[in-house]
Amino acid sequence: MSNENETREGSLADATKKLGAVPYGETSRKYRRTIFRHKDWVAHRSSSSRIVDNLQSIFFSGVVRQLRPQVTAVSVVAAVILAWNYLATTSTGFPTDNLDLNVISLPTLPFTVSSPALGLLLVFRTNAAYFRWMSGRDSWARMIVHGKNLVRMASVFCTDSDALEEFSKVVWLYCRSVMNKLSSPDEDEDVYVDEVQRVFGNSPIAQKIVSSDRVTSAWKEMSIQLHSLPANDPKALIETDKSIIILGECTSICEKIYASPVPLVYTRHTARYLSVWSLLLSCALYSSFDGAGETWVVLPASAVIAFFLFGVDELAMQLEEPFSILPMRAFCDEIFESNQLLIGKNEC
Repeated sequence: MSNENETREGSLADATKKLGAVPYGETSRKYRRTIFRHKDWVAHRSSSSRIVDNLQSIFFSGVVRQLRPQVTAVSVVAAVILAWNYLATTSTGFPTDNLDLNVISLPTLPFTVSSPALGLLLVFRTNAAYFRWMSGRDSWARMIVHGKNLVRMASVFCTDSDALEEFSKVVWLYCRSVMNKLSSPDEDEDVYVDEVQRVFGNSPIAQKIVSSDRVTSAWKEMSIQLHSLPANDPKALIETDKSIIILGECTSICEKIYASPVPLVYTRHTARYLSVWSLLLSCALYSSFDGAGETWVVLPASAVIAFFLFGVDELAMQLEEPFSILPMRAFCDEIFESNQLLIGKNEC
């Protein structure tokens, strides 16, 4: 069964085909903004060779490429220890035979005792990063719902089509401005300005929003536009205004996540703990494998363990700032298209 998700436009696989190389690091984040459809879930559940596919993808994984410096450092230390211990235990005919070299090794007990603490540090860091991602996604889900709800309620009590259209544009502008604030200026600034000018033309709203505190200005403009709508029942305006308040709350959650990482003291201590533990691991592995006469296994074993442990830490690092991998553009487009439908511009 062919996996259509692999060649989805804008996906990591599609970018690899176009670029001729696997993007990784910061470059790869814009290709991870996946929105699943039914066919994607079917392909996700129906892989008959999941183990083989996952193992093959190791060689093309952006995470693996990110980990090359760490895994290389651990492998080099393991190779040096193996070479040193070989010279210390074997007569090679080199001048080092005349030196009294001691074997470099450590007992496994310290690693056995300390590994649970390392595991907990990594687990808590990963959980915190995933919670940040989930909070960001939930906030955007609420923004989508209430962005639509504003226009839905306005379309019920207001019959002025021009005023409704202008209001729906301002609702989209607010969400688009939040996206711009949470995005890289290099990636989104020019696109944002072009989109605002395309939607609003030479409107004073566009000029004011583009040149000032965009999110706050758009938030204020939503309130102005809402309360300028002709409504027979003032209570309808008050109830509708509650969605504007909720949009502000969702934005504050996103801004909090974006401005405040996982406490750096925790991140740094975990990184130091993991680095020292991994670099010294080959000494303990040598003690274990020396008794079995298979000391050469120390090098690949150290590299594999380092890959998986540093990989867990890398996953947390990738999820810690969620907005550059969330499909915020798709969220904003959904708000715009749904609101156009609600005001009767795109009737089915």
